[in-house]
Amino acid sequence: MPPLGIEERYSFNQVRNRALKELAKLILVPPLLLSVLTRASRTSLGYWTVPCHGLAIFLGACVRTWYHDYLQGRDAKRTGGEKTIGTIPRVKGKLPGNIDIVVRLFANNDSGYLYDLFLELFDQCQSTTINLRIFGIDKYVSIDSEHIKYALGPGFRHFWLGNTRKELLENLLGDGMLNRDGDLWKTQRAIARPFFSNDRVRDFTLFDKHAQRCMSILSDLEPGQAIDVADLTWRFTTDTASEFLFGQTLDTLSFNEADGGFGSFINAFGEIQDIAFKRSSFGALWPLTELFGDLTEPLGNVVKQFVDPIVQRALEHKRKMVEKDQQIEADQCTFLEYLAWKNDDVGLIRDQLITILIAARDTTAALLAFTIYMFTQHPEVAVKARAEVLEHIGPNGTPGIEELKKLKYLQAVFNETLRVFTPLHASIRESKPTGILLPPSDPTYPRGPMYLPPSSTLIYLSFLTHRNPALWGEDAHVYDPERWLDPERSQRVTANPAIFIPFSAGPRTCLGQSYALNEASVFMVRLLQRFEHFTLAEDKQLAPPWKTKPLPTGSSIFGPGYPGTKRKEVEKIWLGNHVVMFSKGGIWARVLKASE
Repeated sequence: MPPLGIEERYSFNQVRNRALKELAKLILVPPLLLSVLTRASRTSLGYWTVPCHGLAIFLGACVRTWYHDYLQGRDAKRTGGEKTIGTIPRVKGKLPGNIDIVVRLFANNDSGYLYDLFLELFDQCQSTTINLRIFGIDKYVSIDSEHIKYALGPGFRHFWLGNTRKELLENLLGDGMLNRDGDLWKTQRAIARPFFSNDRVRDFTLFDKHAQRCMSILSDLEPGQAIDVADLTWRFTTDTASEFLFGQTLDTLSFNEADGGFGSFINAFGEIQDIAFKRSSFGALWPLTELFGDLTEPLGNVVKQFVDPIVQRALEHKRKMVEKDQQIEADQCTFLEYLAWKNDDVGLIRDQLITILIAARDTTAALLAFTIYMFTQHPEVAVKARAEVLEHIGPNGTPGIEELKKLKYLQAVFNETLRVFTPLHASIRESKPTGILLPPSDPTYPRGPMYLPPSSTLIYLSFLTHRNPALWGEDAHVYDPERWLDPERSQRVTANPAIFIPFSAGPRTCLGQSYALNEASVFMVRLLQRFEHFTLAEDKQLAPPWKTKPLPTGSSIFGPGYPGTKRKEVEKIWLGNHVVMFSKGGIWARVLKASE
């Protein structure tokens, strides 16, 4: 089957058939060839038939691997010319197909610290870009700042999101610009860009309205009562984003369970992301885990049933305006109305709305929740941030763009939170159908140029890049906003911006970056004006499972505790990963009013 078109909706049956063909190559073809040979030679294997077929599968896998490696080495030499080019180091598990690595990846996600296992694999291979080779299919993972910089910047034209990413998230993002390449991506981005102009993303009245509701909820708590701030910030950004996108708030801050289907929509939203992560762990053969149907299809239908009627109403409003020969005012309409005026495709509008909803809701909610978590662990940070707010805005002043520019320490707090708790913790790219020469590695494990084969999946883990002591210094595990105000330490980012990419980089840089930071700033100003002390409610908090088990011993560039990071020793929350990183079980905190 030829590769799926990069601007074409995929058929689950096509993807499943592709996976079955790959499985046939691995398991069915060798025994079939053996059967043909034995019949042609009129040889009977008798009782040895099953063992010989198993041996044929094993030898077939060995030959396939050897030939694959031979082709990669040959192509690497051709690509490099006179240069000495290496191939990307391959992880070697204890079981065929690296099955044990897959099992450990799931175990790490279920009970370990986020991406813990990868630190061990990078250290074993002595490389910051590695090849997992799951079930005989190459899958490249990188935390190398130079390789990431190349993929997002100078080498952008050699990469696209590709079919792997598209297959994983089709029923969530569809034709949205985070799930498309080529002309459709360019068109979607060009349409969205004007709506994220400075005037739009500085709608502090909208941000402040919903932030004030959150402050009222916190103020109404009984003394000593804990609240899940991850849930609160999620509701805040949901209500803000829905009003920004749809023109009407979904009013999740009312905590009204009779939500007209919104609860089902949000649950489906999260479940699709969870399924997408599990799929990615199996590599290209993930459809074999869903032989009896696409698990995301019914969930995608729930999303459509909620959003499509909203889109239809916007299109009907547009039709009536056209009949009256009226024009839309671009600076006074919602994003939904703006999209409806640009085209009549319900699916395209829905997918773009969902894409922006994730960007405008999940990432900002995570930033705010993790910042409050850090306030509970570093009270001195909260004290200093509050003093700055009171100095420049006062206890009751209204935050505006000029006031926010003066809050240098708060900006440093956000940067440090985005570094240590990166909401967009990982992303996927795919090389185009030509081999690529990756530049020399960063100083973590120095290596020369490496060859990335054509049509290869490359996953980069910015979460680990942001915590790498080889790039950030020995205190990389320490939460310290001062590093952004210290010219010597902040010079690291100035010299190599690729070590800090919370909003991605290059042509695909997040359009909503200013929106997110302005929204977060308004919320945090209101919070610090009214509250001065934050503690983690450990009696409510879901404790990380490793807290009851001793850390493994060993050594690694990433810190004591192998596998592991130094942050694992002090962390009191359990990080999880969907499209956006979150804390399992929420983040439970108690807040103290300034007057108290």
